[in-house]
Amino acid sequence: MRAALLCYLLSLCPGLHAQERLVNVHVGDKAPDIAMKGMDGKVLQLSQLRGRLVLVDFWASWCGPCRRENPDVVHTWKVYKDNFFTVGNGFTIFSVSLDRQGGGDAWRKAIEQDHLDWPWHVSAVDSGQNTGAMTYGAAFIPTNALVDANGMIIATDIHGDALIERLNSLIELDPAKREAMARERSRLGAQ
Repeated sequence: MRAALLCYLLSLCPGLHAQERLVNVHVGDKAPDIAMKGMDGKVLQLSQLRGRLVLVDFWASWCGPCRRENPDVVHTWKVYKDNFFTVGNGFTIFSVSLDRQGGGDAWRKAIEQDHLDWPWHVSAVDSGQNTGAMTYGAAFIPTNALVDANGMIIATDIHGDALIERLNSLIELDPAKREAMARERSRLGAQ
């Protein structure tokens, strides 16, 4: 009963609620690396995405607000994934599921049902040790961190129109820089 009351009271404090969703990381911090198992059982690392603009998205298949937000996340990924940004060559999402140990089927089903088509999905459904959520201090979900090409956190808990506005403000408009990024992307091969 006390826990429910505390959650209710915290929900009435939007300033606290928005600022405290990720309690261990803040804007301006170097994003801690996350190394967890992906859907195929192989370890995926956030650091593999250096050079790109990355939304580190904390969610779970059992989280109603997360599932309701997923269509917006999918739309954002589809619209921005091939763009060039002042702080990254392309945009992708690194999804960290907080599904519990043994919840692999529900996790995979939610990814399929919600059309989360990017390849960067990790979870602790096999081990029960969600090092990504613990490292970032994901106190509430859904939450996220926007990480630039150099691995620096440039925004936290940014959703919907605020995320779209931020991405639009970061699009690289200089044709010469866009061309250089396109050459680099071709050389490396888009993942």
